[in-house]
Amino acid sequence: MKAHLPEYFAEFVGTAIMMAIGIGAVALMWGQGTPMRGLIPSDNLRRLLTGMMFAGGGTLVVLSPLGQRSGGHLNPAVTFAFWWKGQVPTADAVLYVVAQVLGAVLGVYIVATVGGTAARSIQLGLTLPGDGYSVAVALAAETLITFMLVFLILYCVSNQRFARRTPYLAGALVAFLVFVEAPVSGTSLNPARSFAPALLTQLFQHQWLYLVGPMAGALIAVKLAGWVTGQQRAGCAKLYHTERYKCIFTDCVHSHAKAGSVVLEEGGAGDRAYVLERGALEVRKRGPDGSQQVLAVLGPGDWVGEMSLLLNQPRSATVVATQDSELREVTLKNFEHVIAEHPAETVRLLRQLCQRIDQTGRRLAQAQGEAGGKA
Repeated sequence: MKAHLPEYFAEFVGTAIMMAIGIGAVALMWGQGTPMRGLIPSDNLRRLLTGMMFAGGGTLVVLSPLGQRSGGHLNPAVTFAFWWKGQVPTADAVLYVVAQVLGAVLGVYIVATVGGTAARSIQLGLTLPGDGYSVAVALAAETLITFMLVFLILYCVSNQRFARRTPYLAGALVAFLVFVEAPVSGTSLNPARSFAPALLTQLFQHQWLYLVGPMAGALIAVKLAGWVTGQQRAGCAKLYHTERYKCIFTDCVHSHAKAGSVVLEEGGAGDRAYVLERGALEVRKRGPDGSQQVLAVLGPGDWVGEMSLLLNQPRSATVVATQDSELREVTLKNFEHVIAEHPAETVRLLRQLCQRIDQTGRRLAQAQGEAGGKA
């Protein structure tokens, strides 16, 4: 666990920043003594702007180095979902939730200190069932909206077409949900987000529903996402994956290669291939004299190691990263899924294979021509 302290700290700070921005937005738009009530008399418009600022803060944190390092869960319901899928070890899941709760408390405390009367007038953003809505309705609403958020996240991280857009899509959904659902339950979506104001105001009435609802919604999302995608474990438990930081989670399909490192070794087992996401690779072949000849230079979107994977043969060449690179792993187990779900990559793979066959034919023709000339 000591090795993961940077990730826990990043999750703590990231959650604190998100909460400071989000609860600060609530105080700014709805608190007493702020000019926004006069400048923006429409409750609907102020609620929309509140959702955009709250969601925007979370999105920025996920995209920041903090989110890139920790994975940017910022929410016990999200961590619970990935833990249930088996992608976050239990110890990491527990400490992530602790970091999220402490971070939320710190973020709300900052708003309480800086916001003064405006922050106190909104009870530090305390979530409660809306006027005219029962606890049962609020519970059902929290379950539904958290299901929608977690399902979107799980679907996106397991789908190459949407994986890198996960923070943006999740942020847009949260902003929309705040706009349409906040009058019902307050649009918590996040047990840590609701617990922090309740703790600092010592108002715990109905707060149980903001734990039960999001956790139930997350569990339903895990079950349904596994059925829809046909994959119980896919993608990565990070909401935004880059080559800058190692991944501490289980079954991550992303790999990092530092510049100069060997990605595939000639003669090695061909048990997996990769799709290059970012960076650059060189394919090198050892000659009779021991020197290495560069056969190909690969860029983002190119496949590497696919021949050995498909033919179940040892590697025919060595692949070296010439830049810090990020690669997505493809095994025989998920190869059919990749081909079926990503037609653009299928076309790229076929084109790449055809080019290699063409290059091989040209080399053979050249060699035969040289042999004929000598004869």
